[in-house]
Amino acid sequence: MIELQTPSEIIDRLAENIEKQRIKKRMKQSELCKNAEVPLSTYQNFIYEKKVNIINLIKIMYTLRMWDNLEGLTKYEEVTSIEEMKLMHKNKRLPKRVKDKK
Repeated sequence: MIELQTPSEIIDRLAENIEKQRIKKRMKQSELCKNAEVPLSTYQNFIYEKKVNIINLIKIMYTLRMWDNLEGLTKYEEVTSIEEMKLMHKNKRLPKRVKDKK
């Protein structure tokens, strides 16, 4: 489960999955970088040093057609139960007014 992993573990797993996908598609790192318009050094920094900015990560994943993985980044969960709706309504209530003492 992703929520039990540290951010470092998630990045490790992401880099590993991206490399597996690149190899599966029989692409060289340089070819992937050219298609993604990302410098090779940036890609290698991500794979080996686990450092990347979100724009370059999205470009790489998009080029590898990892759309399902990207979908989770923009997903917003709607209310799914009556209990959640009640909780949201309860949290929206404004505090009662308090008169200033002069």
